[in-house]
Amino acid sequence: MHLRTFAAQSLTQAMADVRREMGPEAVIIATSDGPNGGVQVRAAVEAAYVREPAEPVRQRAERLNEEAEVERGLREDSDLDRVIRALGFHRTPGGAAQALIRAAHDLADGHAVARLAHAIECRYTFQPLPAVPEHAVLFAGTPGVGKTSALAKTAARAITAGATPTLISCDGERAGADDRLAALAKRMGAGFKTVDDPREMMDAVAELEGPALIDAPAVNPFELDDLDMTLAFADSARAEIVYVFDAGLTPEDAEDAASLFASIGASRAVPVKLDCARRLGAILGVGETGLAFAQISSTPFIGGGLAPATPLRLARVLIEDRETPFDEAD
Repeated sequence: MHLRTFAAQSLTQAMADVRREMGPEAVIIATSDGPNGGVQVRAAVEAAYVREPAEPVRQRAERLNEEAEVERGLREDSDLDRVIRALGFHRTPGGAAQALIRAAHDLADGHAVARLAHAIECRYTFQPLPAVPEHAVLFAGTPGVGKTSALAKTAARAITAGATPTLISCDGERAGADDRLAALAKRMGAGFKTVDDPREMMDAVAELEGPALIDAPAVNPFELDDLDMTLAFADSARAEIVYVFDAGLTPEDAEDAASLFASIGASRAVPVKLDCARRLGAILGVGETGLAFAQISSTPFIGGGLAPATPLRLARVLIEDRETPFDEAD
């Protein structure tokens, strides 16, 4: 998905610019007032459509025969059948599901989890956060998603590794957010600061020696101003943006939101609340945006449940932890 922001004196002019620059398939996903008057429009479009040349009759026949042979092999492969049923159960996006099935088929030797892990490794990126981050990390996400818990679990890992992180709250508008993070910091023996704007953030981070873990204000990613605020806090702290998302979202909503966070520089993602969802296609939807999986959080408890994301761990979550519901799904 390609994202661009347009500024114009009127909404009509902005939409005309979108159609001219991005084509008739572009979709308007956010509008706001422009910084100097007028309006700003954020638009998205899928990869440009390219008309494929007609396929020669003989080549098409050979391809169809090859596909038929593969399909016969799929039906006779019980381990691959488990992979297919798992991807279907989790409502995996169509293009991703087909690619994962083909990659799993290519690994003829191995049980279902190993084959799905191989397929996931071929398609997605994994970059776990180090136990002690070398730079500031800003945890961003939607209201109530669990980014504060993900931050606290990251802090606990850093403390276990011998570091003393500082927890920074810039979510003062949400009732009790500062108090909760302050209490967590005190309980873990970590530092704590609260800031109200990006300038205060810059000063707060400049004084620190250990890792800074930042709890960003909860945002609606479909609001341009919310994303701009998140980016301003991250830039002032020179922080990496980590997107924390609910694994129970629909794959389409998860992919759209992740694309917007990626547009402001998010590089990694942490799926949370895996224990509260049955279908986890949202995780694969986020992976389609190019964001790397960092950690996986499967419990609300601070002392555990934030494991480094790996292809094998994700494959086990998708197959072994959800095996029984496959037979119940319609």
